[in-house]
Amino acid sequence: MTIKRLNRYTSLPVLLDVLERKRLVLIDPLKTWDDKNDTLIIEAYKEKANVKKLFALCFSYESETIHHWKTYANGSSGCCIEFEASKLFEIFRGIPALVHKVVHYEKINNILPELIKIEQIPFTKREPYTTENEYRLIWQGDSDLEYFEIDIMLDSINRITFSQQMPELVFESVKSLLIKNYPILNTRINRSTIYENKTWVKKFKSL
Repeated sequence: MTIKRLNRYTSLPVLLDVLERKRLVLIDPLKTWDDKNDTLIIEAYKEKANVKKLFALCFSYESETIHHWKTYANGSSGCCIEFEASKLFEIFRGIPALVHKVVHYEKINNILPELIKIEQIPFTKREPYTTENEYRLIWQGDSDLEYFEIDIMLDSINRITFSQQMPELVFESVKSLLIKNYPILNTRINRSTIYENKTWVKKFKSL
């Protein structure tokens, strides 16, 4: 599989932090993730692999869906940062304790405990989550850190898309401020049309 983009669905405050500090932040999933299917098997992985600390960050590598917006970037401050995958992969290769892979989705009946590879546990999810098309970063080690940060360059950002739930006037103001403070983002900021696409509607109205 050739992955060309990594989409990070998040909120405006997190976007501003990424832009200002030029860093991605991996956090402790056991303290912050709501999905117990994920957190409990990661907890089991840490125990079996004798891992003291584990931090994670999740992306999607496919086009936007309603699921992505509703689950990870819901509301008027939701946004999606699309990174150029090749540029991030180059950075990731320089971090020895970082493991990053496509998440595999499996049916419960296909999971046989005697065949499970321990290193694959953090990259396995149940089949109902398939639409996420997730790409996951895991940092693990013996550390007292509370989170792990990765330095990035802003030229690794292909585009920033804001939720269509953000009013258009507000979007224009936010866009203007971002371009003023981060000129490299000029032409790279847009507003999603997933909830109302005029081109799509026009095709039916013109029948």
